[in-house]
Amino acid sequence: MGKNKVVLRSARDALFIALKEQILVNNLKPDELLQIERLAEEYGVSATPVREALVKLEADGLVTQVLNKGAKVSSISEEDVKNVWEMRRLLESYAARESISLITAEEIDSLEKDILKLRDSEFDNALYMDVDNRLHELFFLHLTNNLLKDSIRSIHELSQRIRYIAETSKQMHEKVIQDVTQEHLSIIISLRSRNAELLVPLLYTHLLNGEKRTLEALRKNQKK
Repeated sequence: MGKNKVVLRSARDALFIALKEQILVNNLKPDELLQIERLAEEYGVSATPVREALVKLEADGLVTQVLNKGAKVSSISEEDVKNVWEMRRLLESYAARESISLITAEEIDSLEKDILKLRDSEFDNALYMDVDNRLHELFFLHLTNNLLKDSIRSIHELSQRIRYIAETSKQMHEKVIQDVTQEHLSIIISLRSRNAELLVPLLYTHLLNGEKRTLEALRKNQKK
């Protein structure tokens, strides 16, 4: 029985969740081959739920089917980066405007405390990733439009995988952390004002900068 066997509602759903998580954090890298037989053995399931999970991952844009081989993790192109961040700017800017009065002072205080900890203490990558996710989730978690929430969450997951590219080198990683932390602090200050005219431009610029950082990292990786 495979060492990574998962037990949830169904083998397909469990495998889908497990593989998706591995892809989103780049443990399974772009263009990496996902062989059905190997995955079935590793996770202790038959080939059928593996195939079904790969079909679901393909629908999410995370894998591409490969004839007679299974699938491979979807590649990341400059066009992918531009498309994803364009969608983020459109959807998150609108969601932030709708959510600004719904976000609680406690949520803002908690985030600010952790952002300041990142700025002033020894770097904690797990905390950095948690803060980034929590901040951007604030802009849609309180909305009642589930279609909008699901759309933003899906786009955010795609950007999470792409964004890891910007942290592949130590030098670039340190610069990214400094820049992102300062941008997050500015967003927190604007959130406290409850003024969408201050918040939305800051968020929009933060996402523009995120796209630029990721494109720069992608181009550097392509030259290696």
